[in-house]
Amino acid sequence: MPKKYRPKKKNNKNNILILIGVIVIIFLVLLIKPEKNQSQTASPNDGLPADQLKQALSDNQPTLAFYHSNNCYQCIEMIKIVEQVFPEFSESIILVDINVYDERNTPLLRQVGLQYIPTLIFYDKAGREETSVGVMEAEQLRQKLAALVE
Repeated sequence: MPKKYRPKKKNNKNNILILIGVIVIIFLVLLIKPEKNQSQTASPNDGLPADQLKQALSDNQPTLAFYHSNNCYQCIEMIKIVEQVFPEFSESIILVDINVYDERNTPLLRQVGLQYIPTLIFYDKAGREETSVGVMEAEQLRQKLAALVE
């Protein structure tokens, strides 16, 4: 009588070992992943704009708070001008970029009493502020930022 063909059972040990290996690798990657150090978490560029502004002002840093949306014509023009001019001052002035349509910024908008966009508020080292509403020419923005540094 001929032997009946029986399919061999798959070895589940290999699958289990592979699964355990993958889990160990993921665990090691998460364990080795560098944590943020104190200077990174305290950076004015982290967190909500309200926190960035508060930190910059408490550190007596010259600051530009730029209130805008991403879809109004004048705001788009002002975004281009800020992107063109601000890099010259990025080492000495903090830029706080505030999108007025981000709901997380609502308390800050109420605090400053924002009515129109684009609005730029320039804070000197002493925290004194000067507000500009509407589109500002590149050279005019350059002069305002230079005055903040002096």
